[in-house]
Amino acid sequence: MRPVIFALLSILVLSLSSCATRGKMAGVHEGMTQAQVIRAIGSPDGYQRSGEYEVLFYIDRSAGNWSAFSNSYRDVTDYSVILKDDHVVEYGPGRTHQRGSGATPFVRMPPR
Repeated sequence: MRPVIFALLSILVLSLSSCATRGKMAGVHEGMTQAQVIRAIGSPDGYQRSGEYEVLFYIDRSAGNWSAFSNSYRDVTDYSVILKDDHVVEYGPGRTHQRGSGATPFVRMPPR
């Protein structure tokens, strides 16, 4: 009986953790066009362009774990989708900042 309970608990923990880590970006993958990204996860909360690169900014206000002691600021996660020539090259949690110089004008800064 113990192995069955342990197996069920393991499956539950793995499925819950995968939901938490994927969050709002669950429908995004490299190579998608901007239109496909918007269809998958909605209109961005912000936008920036530099040459052939574009960044779509998203804010997931429902991110984080619920707690009686949590406030709204802790339940916000920023996501960035970087596109080159209208195709996703990088995406995930964190803000995107513009570089001074380099191969790509944007760098995604994951949250701490």
